[in-house]
Amino acid sequence: MALETVTLELPAQVYADLQSLATDERSDLAEIITRLVATARRRRAWLHDLSALREQIRQEGGLSVSADKNEVVERLRQTRRDIFEAEYAHLYR
Repeated sequence: MALETVTLELPAQVYADLQSLATDERSDLAEIITRLVATARRRRAWLHDLSALREQIRQEGGLSVSADKNEVVERLRQTRRDIFEAEYAHLYR
């Protein structure tokens, strides 16, 4: 089964840049474009995941980071204790 093809018009400089990439990587133009599209899709997915994470943090009340280092250290210690109690304390009882 033959692949369906289309004709793409590009500015001459963009074509020259793509051709240069293809030559440098010993590849053809279609493969370079395919990889660029895949990279753009991965970036879009990453940005979507980042946006979802930011929204989740916002819904949970944000990052409560204070300017006081001692408070941050104490919060980290409490988090460590909570994780230990939830995940590992039963192993030592």
